[in-house]
Amino acid sequence: MPNIPLKPNNELFTDTQWQAIFDGGDNILVSASAGSGKTTVLVRRVIEKLKLGSHVDRLLIVTFTEAAANEMKERIQVALQDAINAESDEQKRAHFSQQLMNLPTSHISTLHSFCLSVIRKYYYLIDLDPNFRLLSDETEQTLLMDEALENVINRHYESEDDIFYQFVHQFGNDRSDEGMLRLILDLYRFSRANDNPDKWLNHMVESYEPVEALEDYPIFKEYTKPYILSLLEDMIKYVEQGLAIIEYTSLEKVEQLLKDDIAMIHAPIESLKQNQLTQAFEQIQNMKFARYTTVKKDHDDYDQAQLAKSYREMAKELLGNAQKSWPTDPELTLELIAKSQEMIKIAVSLTKEFMVEFSQLKRQKSVLDFNDLEHFALAILRHEVDGVSIASDYYCQTFDEVLVDEYQDVNRLQETIISYVRKAENPGNMFMVGDVKQSIYAFRQADPTLFIEKYIQFAHDEGGRRIILAENFRSRKEVLDFTNLIFEQLMDQKVGQIEYDEAAQLKFGFTAFPSSEDFHTELLIYEKQAELDDDMTDEFGIDDKTQGEFHVITNKIQELVEQKFQIYDKKQKKFRDITYGDCVILSSTRKNHLHLLDIFAQKNIPVQLADAQNYFQATEVQTILAVLKIIDNPLQDIPFVAVLRSPIVGLNEKQLAQIRINSKKERFYDAFLENLSISSGYQEKITHFYQQLLKWRNLAKRDSLENLLWTIYQDTGFLDFVGGMPSGVQRQMNLLSFISRAKSYEQSSFKGLYQFIRFIQMMQEKEHDLAKPVSEIKENAVQIMTIHQSKGLEFPVCFVVDLAKKFNQQDFKNSYILEEKLGMGTKFLDEQEIQYPTLPYLVINQLKKQKAFSEEMRKLYVALTRAEQKLYLVGTVKDKESMLKEWQKAAMQENTVLSPMLRLNADTFINWIGYCLIRHESFAKEVDESIATAMTIQHPAKFGIHFYQADQLVAPEQNSSESLAETSQQETTNHQALDEYIQQMTKAYDYPLSTKTASYQSVSELKRLYEDPDEEKLNKLVWQNRWQQETQGYRKTSNELAMPRFMQEVKITGAEIGSATHKLLQLIDVTQPITPNSLHQLAQRLKENQILDEKLVSKIPYQHILWFFQSTLGQRVIQNAQSLKREVPFAMLKEANEIFQDFDEKESHMLVHGVVDGYFIENEQIILFDFKTDYFKNNIEETAKERYYGQLKLYSQALSQALQLPVSERKLVLLTHQKILDF
Repeated sequence: MPNIPLKPNNELFTDTQWQAIFDGGDNILVSASAGSGKTTVLVRRVIEKLKLGSHVDRLLIVTFTEAAANEMKERIQVALQDAINAESDEQKRAHFSQQLMNLPTSHISTLHSFCLSVIRKYYYLIDLDPNFRLLSDETEQTLLMDEALENVINRHYESEDDIFYQFVHQFGNDRSDEGMLRLILDLYRFSRANDNPDKWLNHMVESYEPVEALEDYPIFKEYTKPYILSLLEDMIKYVEQGLAIIEYTSLEKVEQLLKDDIAMIHAPIESLKQNQLTQAFEQIQNMKFARYTTVKKDHDDYDQAQLAKSYREMAKELLGNAQKSWPTDPELTLELIAKSQEMIKIAVSLTKEFMVEFSQLKRQKSVLDFNDLEHFALAILRHEVDGVSIASDYYCQTFDEVLVDEYQDVNRLQETIISYVRKAENPGNMFMVGDVKQSIYAFRQADPTLFIEKYIQFAHDEGGRRIILAENFRSRKEVLDFTNLIFEQLMDQKVGQIEYDEAAQLKFGFTAFPSSEDFHTELLIYEKQAELDDDMTDEFGIDDKTQGEFHVITNKIQELVEQKFQIYDKKQKKFRDITYGDCVILSSTRKNHLHLLDIFAQKNIPVQLADAQNYFQATEVQTILAVLKIIDNPLQDIPFVAVLRSPIVGLNEKQLAQIRINSKKERFYDAFLENLSISSGYQEKITHFYQQLLKWRNLAKRDSLENLLWTIYQDTGFLDFVGGMPSGVQRQMNLLSFISRAKSYEQSSFKGLYQFIRFIQMMQEKEHDLAKPVSEIKENAVQIMTIHQSKGLEFPVCFVVDLAKKFNQQDFKNSYILEEKLGMGTKFLDEQEIQYPTLPYLVINQLKKQKAFSEEMRKLYVALTRAEQKLYLVGTVKDKESMLKEWQKAAMQENTVLSPMLRLNADTFINWIGYCLIRHESFAKEVDESIATAMTIQHPAKFGIHFYQADQLVAPEQNSSESLAETSQQETTNHQALDEYIQQMTKAYDYPLSTKTASYQSVSELKRLYEDPDEEKLNKLVWQNRWQQETQGYRKTSNELAMPRFMQEVKITGAEIGSATHKLLQLIDVTQPITPNSLHQLAQRLKENQILDEKLVSKIPYQHILWFFQSTLGQRVIQNAQSLKREVPFAMLKEANEIFQDFDEKESHMLVHGVVDGYFIENEQIILFDFKTDYFKNNIEETAKERYYGQLKLYSQALSQALQLPVSERKLVLLTHQKILDF
């Protein structure tokens, strides 16, 4: 180890950080835990090297992303400028200035960028045309790959080769050859992650070479046999633990049973060790545990018997794993391997053909993709001239040190490239930084075993030195303690691929956080089983587990902001109120992001979405796709009707039905054409649209997709329209992004609307997104992103959500499976269409599952370590009881680290977390249950567990439910008919606005005009006047058509509950004592007289009615029973311009009618009161006054005119909230 300078007292670096900055003279691996300041250390190391006289262009710094490379350059630039300002020596200042000048051209970049520079410099060594274009657009690359694959496959289809058709049948299905195509592409991608793709593919064929005996088959010898032996040995350990528990009891029969179990398990172990494989196979497959001895509950040793039984059950589970791992006898096992080799050969042959075809297409178009950069750069570095590697020698001599950031995400090919530019001789000059616990890019072929191998090897100073940065300077101790509690029990080499030991644990580093009791981690658990009945879900707005969970999140965020939760500001060094921008929501996938966005919009919570899956499912994108489809071919019914129904045309269901009634043509487009000449209320709309469609179809033949889309947006105003929808800016960005992607498509070698639509359909089928539009930038908004997107970021408050989502295990169900070292495992399909898994398939499946679960575990680690101060974990369970039953599987575990079987059988984050919490000393208190555990974990971690049910999250909306204040159905029907008659009049009228309103209005219709004026203006907006609905005018009406009776479901709605409550309030005898019993008796009488429905009787909020009559106002009502009037109808004449502000015509009157809930006269003055059963989520008084001020004002005017008395008090009684408001 070189001499490391003493750390000055004023330096804030830890000792290990200081070592990482100055250590050298060998290969160095820095294992930097989350929040440990690795980037700061890396930058300081570079600066210290420059201070010692090194040059920035003699360092190769490889980052994982372009953003990381740019950040690195910016930090080094700032540090160099500081060094220049602080340096008094002119010569050193000049040196620093020179480094600053060289910084833009230095080798600080991604590995792909470095490979590109190698190719630009040495392209001639491999006879590569230097005039190539980088294929950076995924659109063009996907199209080229599909073209190449289609060419290859079509050639084989034309050859009518029976073996090929057998191959298609093996990996495709009766409807499609998609599975076979996917296999070829998967093999291509896997092979290209290796430095020699052909060698990797050839090895696959070799692994299926027949052997004489199973014990000689490499995969069985190296994987299957050791794995089964380990399972059998673990079975014995579990049974022995059961024996130990009952050692000092009187359970002789149980003891004998367990001893027999051990003897039974020992038999196949001995057979395997002696390579008596047929015997071992039969022993394992025929092994069966005897029935457990019955022990009565009143037996003194009953608890010990049950505990011993639980360990025996674990052994039985392991037996199942052993039997599945070797399902066929040795002879059949070898036969399946041999028979599968032919299919493997074809797969390899087709993949190689595809490689050649794809390369030729790229060569013809002079393009290279990112994978080409790596392979061509490696070919250049390997190329020798007269025994000399020109390029490799140049870079080895150029770079004093090679620094690799995020080393845990490097793959074998990239490792090989790096090996050709670093010094091969000792001492090494590699400096690698990363954290294998954050390796979450297996889908990019990242290989964390490279890091792990060096982590173990360098710990003993073999080939290099290891430095561990364990201090976390990001998070509060509460976050770190909880994270350690989880991963001390979850992560080890078997599942996680690294031991979470003392060296790996997070250490509290940022001690400036003030102490507080509010920052412990909280689990927010939604119980979906406790949802309301189906007939109530519409009322509460929760119809699935995802919605329930999202309501939990939005409610909690609103609560934090409204209660001004205190966040410690590191820059200001003081507490401040939380903002929306302090919060982030992290999820495993983007699947529900658009759904979550909608719920946040409903709650008026600002949100920033990084991107969302199902871009094509966005309403605005779906609409434009439908337009493009009918421009290409209008005979497609579904997209054609979708466009007619969309705001672009604006037909409703009734009008669409009328078009079909008017014409029985088979295609809807033909029916549409016939309706152009039929007079109707929608004729103008469809005629205008038809003219637009003809224009667009003509334009599509001669102009670009970009111009076509712009024309559609301009002709329809659709871009402006979506801007007025919720999340309008984001929707506009989606449409603009669509244009951008269409432009990119046409800049490739592919042209035409038909091909573009075909490409989009292909992307949809493969569940790929066409674009990731730039999100609307909001400074104070909740961030929503995936765990992958959050890597490297930090947030004051983190919500890790959708914890009950099952891990993706689809790969384990396919007919093939791939692995980096072992190649391909396949199932064999026999003549009876029965699939048999081959031994390679079984082994690879098991290995891949362990790797996949290890990656899921590391994803959870990344998610938990994003939080600076407060961590919320949100998930859904069926109910509390079933959740605890599942988590209790871990209760009897006696080791700190949970068994691999338990961890691999769990398939959700929430179960992993629950397994780790159930043995904690405070768990039982948190769930208010008695939990028996084999051991109690005493740990400083603190946490809370909260359960939520549907009725706790949102309440029924009853805002429009006052049935006694609504216009009768007959009146509405009459006035709609009147409106239609007036609209048919041809005679010009002096006051045209009067023809657009009814002269008879109900208060409930008008009350909305007194609400939030901005909201009302939005309600009045009609998109383009020519499409204004025929029946609106100045009447406040509903746009909904009545649903046919046969489609109606019998539901108890908020409106019905409100009406029933009003009926009871109307008929209560206030001269008699009002008690719960009297209210129930009255409701029963109303039910018997068929005034109230039987189902409503139990739904009436009797306690709210009792509260009212016990209130001061209620007592006044009782005292003034003589003058009390209830449900009083009224009608009065009002000037039209008093109702509608923009109604400026003179001599226009309206008859306003309504029903007053109640009033009484006191001291010659009217006291008016009105009951409401609405539920208001926030700002109760303000919202209620805004909503009902106008209504009570009209009631007051009507009563004052009718009785010729002043109204001295106007009372709004909010029964649900038990509040009385004065107006």
